[in-house]
Amino acid sequence: MLREKDEQGSKGRRPKDIPLSDAPHTMEIAQILISLLHAWGLDPELDRVCESKLGLLRPMTGVCFGVVSRHGHMAVQLPTRHVAHLLPPAEPDTSGLPQELVMQDRLTKLFTSRLHWELSTTLTTNHLLSIVSLANTLMSMNHATFLPDHELARRMHRPSTHGTASWAEDSERQQAQQQHMKQGWALLATLHAVLLPDKVLARGAKSFKRPQVEMLARRWQHHCLEVREAAQALLLAELGRLGPKGRKALVDSWAQYLPLYTHTESINTKSQKEPAENVTATPQADEEFEEEEEEIVRAPSSLAELKRKQTTAVVLLGVIGAEFGQDITSEGAAGNKRRKEGDSRKSSVVEGFALSSSNNLARLTALALTHLLLAPGTPRLPAHTPLRRAAVDLLGRGFTVWEPYLDVSHVLLGLLEMCSDADKLLPSMSYGLPLTPQADSCRTARHALTLIATARPAAFITTMAREVARCAAAQQSGQPSPAYLALQKGRAEVLRGIELLIDRMHNEVAELLVEVMDIILHCVDQSHLKSKGLNEVFPAICRYNQVSHCPATRRIAVGSHTGQLAMYELRAGRCQSLAAHSGPVSACAFSPDGRYLVSYATADNRLSFWQTTAGMFGLGAAQTRCVKCYSTAPMADVARLNPARLARLVWTTSRAVTLMLADGSETRFNV
Repeated sequence: MLREKDEQGSKGRRPKDIPLSDAPHTMEIAQILISLLHAWGLDPELDRVCESKLGLLRPMTGVCFGVVSRHGHMAVQLPTRHVAHLLPPAEPDTSGLPQELVMQDRLTKLFTSRLHWELSTTLTTNHLLSIVSLANTLMSMNHATFLPDHELARRMHRPSTHGTASWAEDSERQQAQQQHMKQGWALLATLHAVLLPDKVLARGAKSFKRPQVEMLARRWQHHCLEVREAAQALLLAELGRLGPKGRKALVDSWAQYLPLYTHTESINTKSQKEPAENVTATPQADEEFEEEEEEIVRAPSSLAELKRKQTTAVVLLGVIGAEFGQDITSEGAAGNKRRKEGDSRKSSVVEGFALSSSNNLARLTALALTHLLLAPGTPRLPAHTPLRRAAVDLLGRGFTVWEPYLDVSHVLLGLLEMCSDADKLLPSMSYGLPLTPQADSCRTARHALTLIATARPAAFITTMAREVARCAAAQQSGQPSPAYLALQKGRAEVLRGIELLIDRMHNEVAELLVEVMDIILHCVDQSHLKSKGLNEVFPAICRYNQVSHCPATRRIAVGSHTGQLAMYELRAGRCQSLAAHSGPVSACAFSPDGRYLVSYATADNRLSFWQTTAGMFGLGAAQTRCVKCYSTAPMADVARLNPARLARLVWTTSRAVTLMLADGSETRFNV
C-alpha cells in the first residue's frame, strides 16, 4: 500500500516540485554557471574544448549580473546597452542570418571576452573565485563532463571486433577521454586564474577591473577547500602581477591596520585610527564583502569594520611577507627626509620584510601570527577559526622570513599541540569527508610543520633535540612542563617530520645524526626495541651507514659529523660520547655478538675497533676503549661526490670486517 502511494505520489509530482539539490539539477546549475562565467572568445582552442569535451554552453546573449550588498540592496549591471560603438568593423556576412541576430552575436562575443571584466571589481572577484573553484573541483573528478550520456557513449563508440582486444581498446579510449577532460578543466582554471588580465587587455580593454586583494585575503583559509585553493591562487597571481612597487604600495596602505600584540594584551587599539563616533557598529560575517570599485583602503567607519581590517591586514601582510618578503625593502634615508611629519609613525612601521636591524614590519607581522597560533581559545577568538588557520599556514610558508623574530621552540610546540589529535581525525583528513574545524586546523598545522622542517631542517632538528633534553630533565625532576606534555602528544608528528627529512634531505640530516637519534629514542616506544631491531621500529634512520644497532647488548652507535661516536646504552638509559676520528664518521657497525664496534672515517683514513668492558663483577659504569687501529688507503676525490655513500662496513665473522668504499674497493680487517 505504501509503495503504491509512493509511486502515485512520484507520478503526480510536477517537475517544479523536485528540489534543486537533486543531482540532475545540481549538474545543470553548475553547467549554466560555468558557461555564463567563462571568458568566451579569448582562447578559441579552449572554447572548442569546452564545447566538445566539457559540455559547456556558449551564451547567445549578454547577461545582466547583479551585486547584493550586506544591507539587502542589489545593483544590476546592464552590460550590452549602448555599446555598439565598441564593436570592431564588421566583416561581410555570408551566413544569411538576419541582421539582428548577427549584431546580437557580435555583442555577446564582445561582452564575454571584454565587457564582462570591465563591470566591477566585486563581480570580477566573485566570478573568478566561482569558476576557478568549480574547475578545480571538476578536474579532481573522473569523467567530469556535462555532455549527455548518450552523446558521450556515441563519441566513445568505435567499430571493432568482439573480444579481448575490443575491451582493451575501449579502456584506452576511456583513459584518453578522461585525460582530455582533466586537461580541459586545468586549462580553464589556468586561463581565469593567471592569463585572464593579459588576454583581456590584449582585446582592447581600457578599464579591466582587477580582483580585490582584500576579498581574496579574507578567503585565504575558507572553510570550503576548493574556494580556499582558488582564493590563494588568485591572490598570489594578483600580487605577482602588481610587481615590487605595487606590493610596496599595498603594504604601505595596510600596515597601519596591523594589530600590535604584546605580552599582556592582544590588540593595541591606540595605534589604530578611531572610527567615526556617529556610526554604530554592525556585525560583519567572514563571507561578506565590500563594494569597492578600486583598490583604495579607506578609513573604517565602525568598530566592526576596524576589526575586520585588522584581521585582513594580518593575512594580507603575512601573505606578502611569506611569498614576496625579500623584495619589499625600506625606502632609505633619502625617502625619509622627504616625508612629512604626519607620516613619521607610518614610515617607522612600513620598512619592509628584508632582514635588517630596523625591520619593524616583519617583526610585528611575525608577532601577530605567533599570537594567533599560541593564544588560548576564547569566545572572542575561538580555537579553530579561519584566522587562526591562516596564521598557522603563513607561519609555515614564510618561516624563513619570520624566523629571526620567532621563538622557534614555542612555535613548533604550538603546532604539535594543534595536530596532536591527528590519529583521531584521520578519516576526515584522508578519505575526502567534510572537514570539521578541528580537523581543518590539524591538517593546516601538519602542513606548516612540514614546510618549516623542509625550509630549515637544521633549525627544526636542533630545536626539537633541545626540547627533548629539557623534557628528559623535567621528567627526572618529577615536574613535567607544558612543553613536555605537548611533545608527548606530538611524538607521532615529530617522527613523521624526521622521516620526511630523511627522505628529502638525506645529506642535511647526516650532519645532525646524534641530535636526530636523541629525538627518535625519545619519541619511539623503547619497549619495542627489546624484541625488535631499530630497522623494524624506525627503518628510515637505518639508511645511514653511520648508525648501527646491536639487539643482543641493546646498544646503538651513531657516528657524528664532528668525528664523535655516540654510544647509547638503552638498558641504562644513558649516552656516552667518544672522540673517535678527526673528521666526519663515514660508517660504523657492531659485530654479530656485540663485543666489538668498528668505525671508519675518510677524513683521516683510519679504521678503529672498539670494545666495551663492564666493571668488576658487573658493577660500575661500562668503559669503551679502542683496541686496534688501521690506516687505510685514501679515497679518490671523484668517489666523494655522495658523502652518505662513502663507505660501508660488513662483518663477515665475529672478528673480521670488510670495508667497502665508494670507489669499488674492498678491504678485510681483523680485530
